[in-house]
Parts: sequence; structure tokens; C-alpha cells
Amino acid sequence: MRRSFLNRWFWSLLLCLSFLMVSVLLLSPHNVLAEIRKNRVHRVAVLAFAPPFLKSYEGLRSGLEGRGYNLDKDLFFDVHCLGRDTSKMEPLLEKLVAADYDLIFSITTPVTRVIRASPAASKAEMPVVFTAVADPLGSKIVNTLRRPGGNFTGVSHLSIELLPQRLLLFKKAFPAMTRVALFFDPEVEISKRSLNQGFLRRAAADIGLELVVVHVRNRDEMVKSCQSFSADRADAIFMLPDPLAVAHFNELLALSHRLKIPLMVIDNMLLQRGGVMGYSPDFYGVGFQSATIVDQIFKGGSPREIPVQNAEKVNLVVSLKEVRALGLEISDDILLQADEVLR
Repeated sequence: MRRSFLNRWFWSLLLCLSFLMVSVLLLSPHNVLAEIRKNRVHRVAVLAFAPPFLKSYEGLRSGLEGRGYNLDKDLFFDVHCLGRDTSKMEPLLEKLVAADYDLIFSITTPVTRVIRASPAASKAEMPVVFTAVADPLGSKIVNTLRRPGGNFTGVSHLSIELLPQRLLLFKKAFPAMTRVALFFDPEVEISKRSLNQGFLRRAAADIGLELVVVHVRNRDEMVKSCQSFSADRADAIFMLPDPLAVAHFNELLALSHRLKIPLMVIDNMLLQRGGVMGYSPDFYGVGFQSATIVDQIFKGGSPREIPVQNAEKVNLVVSLKEVRALGLEISDDILLQADEVLR
């Protein structure tokens, strides 16, 4: 009789404890999961197109530290700098997927597009947070900006959206200019969108600028076009977010120096090498901003539900040193408006 009572008491107690545990999990799953995640190391693979873009990684580290993460205890970063060569990324992605990282932090459009097309990455559905991507929607990296719908989300570099404003600032800096040369590959999707969406053409028409289109499909065509380009064709050069133009920036810079005409760069980072001005987000800033998205994913958020963000800060940088080297004059209004002046 006593044994029967004890058995019933034991099973009743076990049932109550089980019910209590299930209730706690059902009532506060996020608290339980958050506590589990808080006590583990988050492993992040960083893929950067080239050394200058590692500033986004530095920004990410600072952003996560500012959100309470201990860089030494809570995070492990596996950093890969690709040296502008994405051709060998697939074997690397296979290794990263096999190592089961929590997240890939992808820097620039070329890197992110390779990951998007990777069979290994697609199969694993590993979260990917991108930054410095020129046109996430147009590049088909995400389905929509508000709800990306896959395992990709991040921060847009606004390269196409800012084109009209860039052109307006360029004209304001050099009011006498009338014809602006655009060198780009017409077969590259982002280059076609840059011109064919109409924003740039309308902006040019509004301020009385003629756009002189120069099609270049490879390095040889870029070299020949720049060498044969004459001063009577245009009095300025305006860069589009074209991979070929960026890769062969030195040719555009040499043309600018030969004709003594201003060159507006597509990204402020290029001003370290030349060009008179730029208007773009900085890589550290968009990396710092990406930390909010990475933090959401670490806390259980899904990339498919986290909206793509626009870069919050865009900087106008003027290279007065380059302006003077070309023997040009730039408007005082632009110098006063500039976030930074390189002297």
C-alpha cells in the first residue's frame, strides 16, 4: 500500500515538474534562447573584396562592441581579403559552410553576388549580412528591400540613388562645365541601370549638362578610349558605379591629368589616388551600421524578415590638392558644404 502511494506521489511530482518546465519554455522562449546565446561565442566569416574595404569590418567590430559584445570573449572573426579576385571563392565558401559559421559578413557587390550564386552557400542558407553593395535589389541579391525573403540582408551603398545628387554637386563645384564624360561597360547590368533609369539624364537636363557616353567593354577599350579622348569632347569626367571603370581608375585619372579636367569619383575611397571630389557613404560607417543587423540575427532574427537599410551618412569630400594640381578653381560654396577637404 505504502509502495503504491509512493509510486503515485513520484509520478505526480514528475508530471508537475515537466508541466512547469514546459510552461516556462512556452511563456518565455525568447528569454531562454537569449540566455543560451549570451553565453556562446558567435563565429563570423568576413569576406572583403580588397584591403581598403576592411574598414567596414573595423566598423562592424566597433558597432558590436558598442552594443555590449566583448570582442575577445563573445566573438570570433575569420577574415578573408580576396585581393580583388573572386574567382576562387567557391572552395572557400564550401569550407566556411562545412565549418558551420553563424554568419558571413560580405563586403562589396562582387563578393556578395558570388555568395548569392554559390551552390554551397545556397544549400546551407547561412545568414549573410552585406555592406557596401551598390544596388541590392537591382543586383537580385534580395527579393525586396523591406522583406529580403532569403538569407541575405544588409546595408545598401546607394550608388545609383545618389547619382543625380552627385551630378548636381559636381556642377555646383565647377559651374562652367557643360559636357560630362561617362565611361562604362554597357553590358554590365548596374551600369545600364545607372543611365537607363532616367534619373541621371533628367538631372543633367535640369542643370544644362550634356552627358557624353563612352562605351568600354574591357581594359584595352578603356585604354584606347582614354588615350584618344580630346578636350573638345567634354570638360569633366563623372564616374558611374561601373566595375570596369573602378578597376581601371588609373586610366581615367591619367585622362583627367592630361586634359586638366575635373574627375568626380564614384566612391570617396578613390580620392586617396586622385579625383577632385566624391559624395558617398564611408566604409567604416556602413560597417558600423551593419552591427545592428548582425545583433538582430545573433538574437534569433531571420535575415528574410530584417529590412535592408540605406546608408545613414553620406559624406561630401573635396580634394583641394587635386583641384590645385589641375590648375582649376572650385566654388567656395562647395568647400563650405564639404564634410572633409583634402589639402
